[in-house]
Amino acid sequence: MVSLLRRYPVMIAAHYRARHPARTPEAKKNQELLEDALAEQQNENRRNLELLLKEPGRFTEHDLGFVFKLSYPEVEWLFQVLNDIRVGSWIQLGEPDPDKAPPAQATEENVQLAWALEMAGLFEHVLLEAINAPAE
Repeated sequence: MVSLLRRYPVMIAAHYRARHPARTPEAKKNQELLEDALAEQQNENRRNLELLLKEPGRFTEHDLGFVFKLSYPEVEWLFQVLNDIRVGSWIQLGEPDPDKAPPAQATEENVQLAWALEMAGLFEHVLLEAINAPAE
């Protein structure tokens, strides 16, 4: 999980501009503000992620591996980080349709992005199961 989280951030602000290019000076200014706000949020998330991963007692060894302890607000925040990795990887892969055949030629970059996409989705699923599990 740590190697996956270290990929953050993956989502790029330019993706929003490419889909809906600003045509007026006011729209361009708003686009710049959006990109600045996104970059600032990603920088803050990156700092918080590094602190979280280094915090003593966050990961404890267990018979089957490790236990990762999070509070409910941290789970919500981690969902945002994982979603950035998942969606950003999907975008960088060219927004592939899962119902269609994969690209003919796999590259190291494609494989890494596909791994990040799938692992982020898996961890999101695991988090959802953990927060919906009955209390012991």
